[in-house]
Amino acid sequence: MHLDSWERTLLDEQHSQLQKQVRLLPDEFPIVSFYASDEDWTLYTTHRLTGKAEGVKVELEHTQFEDTDFGDFEGDSDSPRIDRALIKNRGKKYYFVYETGFASMAPIHYFKFWSLKWPVWKKTYEINQAEQTL
Repeated sequence: MHLDSWERTLLDEQHSQLQKQVRLLPDEFPIVSFYASDEDWTLYTTHRLTGKAEGVKVELEHTQFEDTDFGDFEGDSDSPRIDRALIKNRGKKYYFVYETGFASMAPIHYFKFWSLKWPVWKKTYEINQAEQTL
């Protein structure tokens, strides 16, 4: 993951600059935090994605992710830059910002978890719970 090359992205913690802007719920935890400025940041948590892209605030629950497009997420790994990505939900488009290069893997895998793995894990849990009540 080359964490030492990440310039503006944190894993498992929230940037201090975002603590006043985003109040986490008691059972909510940061997974990926990106901060470039007060107008360009994104926080991915156990419950939601929230952020600002060019000053426009976005907040979506993790169950509202339908399709994402990270564009040129690889960029130049020796010189990461800030880029916009797109989330589609019910015909609407939402933009959020992230760091390209090695750090882009964190938000990409965040979306993969919620769209691919979480539904399977949730269904498995529900089946297990139903079997235990028999």
